[in-house]
Amino acid sequence: MQPEKDGIHVKKTMLCLLIVFSILTLLACGGRPGDETLAAATTTTSQTEAPTVPATVPPDGSPLDVTCKGTYTGQPQADTVVAQTADAQLTNGELQAWYWAEVADYLQSGQTPAPDVSRDLATQPCEIDASVRSWQQYFLRRALNRWHTSQALIRQGQEEGLPVEEAFQPNLDNYAKYMEGMPATKYLYRYEKSYQPNSIHQAYLDSMADTLSSLAQARGYDSGEQLAQEALGTSLEDLTAFAVSYNQGYMYFADLSCYLEPQQDQVEDYYDQNREALPSQDGSRYVDIRHILLIPEGDAVTVAEDGTVSCSEEQWESCYATAEEMLSPWTKGLYEGTESAFADLAYHNSADAGSAPDGGAYRQISQGQLIPELDSWCFDQSRQPGDTAIIRSPYGCHLIYFVGSTDAWYAQAVQGLTVQLQQLLLQTARDTYPMEADYSAITLGSGSPEVSYADVLYPDVAHERFPEIPLYLQQDYPKTMYGGFKISTNGCGITTMAMIASYLGDEEWTPPEMCQRYGNYSFANGTDGGLFVKEPPLLGFFLKEKTYEPNVALEALKEGRVVVSIQHKGYWTRGGHYIALEKINEDGTIQVRDSNLYNYGRISSHKEDKHTWGSITSAGSGYWIFEYKVTSIPACSRCGGPEGVTQSLLQEDYQCRKCRSAALRRSTYLLSAE
Repeated sequence: MQPEKDGIHVKKTMLCLLIVFSILTLLACGGRPGDETLAAATTTTSQTEAPTVPATVPPDGSPLDVTCKGTYTGQPQADTVVAQTADAQLTNGELQAWYWAEVADYLQSGQTPAPDVSRDLATQPCEIDASVRSWQQYFLRRALNRWHTSQALIRQGQEEGLPVEEAFQPNLDNYAKYMEGMPATKYLYRYEKSYQPNSIHQAYLDSMADTLSSLAQARGYDSGEQLAQEALGTSLEDLTAFAVSYNQGYMYFADLSCYLEPQQDQVEDYYDQNREALPSQDGSRYVDIRHILLIPEGDAVTVAEDGTVSCSEEQWESCYATAEEMLSPWTKGLYEGTESAFADLAYHNSADAGSAPDGGAYRQISQGQLIPELDSWCFDQSRQPGDTAIIRSPYGCHLIYFVGSTDAWYAQAVQGLTVQLQQLLLQTARDTYPMEADYSAITLGSGSPEVSYADVLYPDVAHERFPEIPLYLQQDYPKTMYGGFKISTNGCGITTMAMIASYLGDEEWTPPEMCQRYGNYSFANGTDGGLFVKEPPLLGFFLKEKTYEPNVALEALKEGRVVVSIQHKGYWTRGGHYIALEKINEDGTIQVRDSNLYNYGRISSHKEDKHTWGSITSAGSGYWIFEYKVTSIPACSRCGGPEGVTQSLLQEDYQCRKCRSAALRRSTYLLSAE
């Protein structure tokens, strides 16, 4: 199953990133004419002697080129500025951290050949890059490229922020009148033009001193300050500045990468250009399924450590009958045969703790990755989307829903193209905000490769994109239609759905996207409340219950659950209105996400974003209570863990969809010096 889209584009409207892919060949800086000959000449040695580069040869050259000095070894003046891009400056002191991190990164990668770090790197020829004369020059240039990348991204984030869709057309006069100074603007979609790290990202940046202190102790140093001074030849202040700016660039890049969407025709072009490195079009594929595991019950049932079940045949038959009974309402019920309904069944009933929090989903499974009983069914060539089955294995009875499949060549081409587009994002930032380096001002002190980039880079927990509910306003989309009505007047329900889906599903869903997807829930008086019942599972979150009892909703808020409330004429509205109740504040008031812009001028409590419970219950008539946000998938080898997971169902490691994306972008950024 391949996406029916055309053209590579970036989700919504953003910079024209689809520059000819040949620009990627510029990612590595070139040297001056003749460097290849000079470098080759310096590597000619006897077989018994380590090759050396004379530390003082050649004489100082162009200050714009890394071969400016034969050696940069010396006593650096920490406050000397050696490079700048836009308004950011790099000093010799901070450069020490970038340089030694570059050395550490290379050594940790296990690449060969590698230099001998016990000797002066300025005297060791670099065999892998003919445009430089020594390993010192090689690492120095890469360190500067790395600093340039992070600073260019930071500046781009300040000036351009994140992309917006054409439908987003806020009225700035209304913002000045109703939103200025409101606490809610911190969460208002694109209120700030500049990119702002989310609260979890900011907490990571704010705790960098603690991160470095822990890293220092792991390396055998008493403190971060000792690590900085003795290992890297710099100050803790400069080491911290290095780590913070490297992460600031990454956080913007990571968010920006989420808007990349490779399209079918361009994926096919990429495949044609890279056939030798990709799987052949021989019919091999990946499958997506949803899975429910039921384990026989009874006193005589035993489950071994590997998950295999021992019980009587009668107990097996009873388990199978339970599976049939569970599947029957799904196939004959109110919303029969939908993937969303099956995902909800899996979340609430599956004994497979590895996949149940994700609605039983296993995505991009390769042949042989599942146990044989499931593998043979899933990879049957006749299998079609929507097929279901009940399969018995040594681990229990499995209810399987076949979501679909993707050709292996296509999936890997998408991944390769995504990396290429991510690299293009980096290159575009560097081109837009070029670096000026004065190599003649650079001096590198003695040090050791104790801290690598990977050591300090945010781990990119894939389910932390939206730590809080974002605020969308209906009136920001004046031309968007929700079914047969304008979202600005009839769209509080769908806008509320966009807010909670973005938070609970941890993926950006804007109101226009929701209108396009769920326009059938629109009617003259607003939104059919079935939207909050039937659709969440496909968006990655789940309804716990709907209630008409305010006390039940209040208890759910006390437990930390998100609640959606429908309001009738009164405090919130002159007719009907949906609002999202995010949490109870420390003072007992309720934090509300309200999609109606004009309420921020009409309702005095919006000035503090704090509302009494009585203001909600006075005209509230129904409450949808949602399960907790899923922040990890236990079956995922990256974000999950072994506790409670039916590991034996998977014969190989598995990564959830979000972790695959996170790992890919983190890897691209770690290679940003190329």
